[in-house]
Amino acid sequence: MNRSIRLGLLSILAMAMTGCPSAPERKISGSMKVAFVSNNAAEFWTLAEAGARKGEKEAGVELVFKRPQDGTAATQKQIIEDLLAQGVNAIAISVIDPKNQTSFVNEVAARVPVICVDNDAVDSKRKCYMGTANLQAGRSVGKMVLEAMPQGGKVAIFVGMLDPINARERRQGVIDVLEGLETSTALRETPDGKKYGKYEVIGTYTDGVNEAKAKDNAADVLTKNQNEKDLCLVGLWAYNPPAILSAVTDAKRVGKVKIVGFDEDNATLEGIKKGEIQGTVVQQPFEFGYQSVIMMAKLAKGQEVTIPQGGIIGIPHREIRKDNAQGFQDELKKLLGK
Repeated sequence: MNRSIRLGLLSILAMAMTGCPSAPERKISGSMKVAFVSNNAAEFWTLAEAGARKGEKEAGVELVFKRPQDGTAATQKQIIEDLLAQGVNAIAISVIDPKNQTSFVNEVAARVPVICVDNDAVDSKRKCYMGTANLQAGRSVGKMVLEAMPQGGKVAIFVGMLDPINARERRQGVIDVLEGLETSTALRETPDGKKYGKYEVIGTYTDGVNEAKAKDNAADVLTKNQNEKDLCLVGLWAYNPPAILSAVTDAKRVGKVKIVGFDEDNATLEGIKKGEIQGTVVQQPFEFGYQSVIMMAKLAKGQEVTIPQGGIIGIPHREIRKDNAQGFQDELKKLLGK
């Protein structure tokens, strides 16, 4: 064989074995893969994904981030089953229906480590819960109701569903403050249509994670209470406060009807800056995503992980009012790289 041809063939063989330096970097087929499955498709999860992507880079794992578009437990279950089939090594889940999904979470936990994030399945075999102490966060919402309507009045509460424990705990936290009872540590009976101190909780309105329905619910309450001077509408999931504000605007009652929110939807923050919304209680979804991926990476790799007694890793909430709304918006833009 001609010497130059032989050298050429050897060079090609070497390139095949070592890889061409100019070729794009490929994922290692045996790399760890972790997944994060939210409970709906709300913009709230954009921040969580940004934090999760940061964790992905730092931990050296591959991340799959999924949002059930219709917010149903059935869709979430199918997503998780598909991820298991893809060979993920750990999963973080914001459980939609803890009561009816606990056995499924246990099935998943028998195969890979599971972390519950934002919404817990307390009786499951998950490794831990990571997120907001929702009872305490609800009490911060209650404080804002007192600030907005110190003389008392009617209060209507709006939320996607009451199956998730985070919804029930936030609602109770609000009522704890209205009633002046802030020492309870567990869920208790707090029926609608009852007075709690100077405040009457006229109803808790669910929308099935449907933003149009959320606005319709608020509009219906406004119509039924059109002559009520002391009325406060409380939105407990991210899209509820903007839906409430839209309904109040349509009814031409901005500034007359008080609004208190939860989470950091931009429309909520803009409403606070304009004085249309009293305030909102925000979580730290960026940290939800970041810390969960870091922990999942350790669990998947068999590394030691410290989990507090009780399995709860609390991530503090914050109270946003007119005086700090702009600064908080600036923080969010930085986290999102804007």
